Amino acid sequence: MKQVSTTQFTQASLTKKESKVNEVDSGMMIKECISDFLIEQQIKGNSPATVKSYARCLSFFERFQAQKSSNIACVTVSDCKAYYLYLLRRDISSVTIQTYIRALRVFLSWCYSEGYINENIPERFKLPKAQRKKIDVLTDSEIERLFECLKGRDFYSVRNYCIVALMLDSGLRLNEVVTLRRDKIHIAEGYAIVNGKGNKERFVPLGLNSKRALLRYCSIVPTTNIETPLFVKDTLIPINQSTVKQLFRRLKVQADIPRLHPHLLRHSFATRYLENGGDIYSLQLILGHTSLEMVKKYVHLIPSKTVVNFAFLSPLDNALKK
Repeated sequence: MKQVSTTQFTQASLTKKESKVNEVDSGMMIKECISDFLIEQQIKGNSPATVKSYARCLSFFERFQAQKSSNIACVTVSDCKAYYLYLLRRDISSVTIQTYIRALRVFLSWCYSEGYINENIPERFKLPKAQRKKIDVLTDSEIERLFECLKGRDFYSVRNYCIVALMLDSGLRLNEVVTLRRDKIHIAEGYAIVNGKGNKERFVPLGLNSKRALLRYCSIVPTTNIETPLFVKDTLIPINQSTVKQLFRRLKVQADIPRLHPHLLRHSFATRYLENGGDIYSLQLILGHTSLEMVKKYVHLIPSKTVVNFAFLSPLDNALKK
């Protein structure tokens, strides 16, 4: 049997170590991977807001990891756990921390599929539970005050009434109202087709008041191109998000609702929908959520209504009715 000298063994070990170091050093930088990942998200059709959110969240991790190594191949499960503990020590809400970690898990999963890292880290680094945030909704009196401020026959009053009605009655997001097209409105049939997150279209129902508001608004706006955005300024230039934000800033003061913001109407819609007998599965479709977990957060807001309605819903009582 051929003898291997101590010197030869040491040299072989060093060669393996050097090879391993070179293998790691040859990997891509985290910053480069993030750039490629963001391009991939754009190609997939994710909205600019989603891409921007990924960029912001991942930049925090990049700066944190730079203290150890900027090489993506050097990232480990331990690094991710250390990053989570680092976020916990900062003055950040549990929901925000979960957003950062969710973005990191999506990114690392993509890196694994692209071959930039050798381990599927997200399998061992699970998403931490976030403290359930209390969801606020508008009261009946606040809704009445809100629409009282929107009464009027001039162009802006009619338009603004219609915008707020759609957001409260159909649960539309701010950007969905801004990008809603005239040819996607089907008033007679009672629905609209909305372009939601990720450029995914969905059907949303229209209530009686919303349909009236739409008919009134469409009657005073000349139709030039039905494929253009529905809501415009008096110059027929399409509105943007700033237009709606300014509207809500004024309404906050006029209606005396200090906590008023566009998304509060979406929360109010979802909660009222369940209170009035809607189910979480249809609510998921209307809101455009990919996960049922996003919808379940509204369920805990309606226990009192459930108890009251149980007199009509009780299986045993209904079965024994004569």
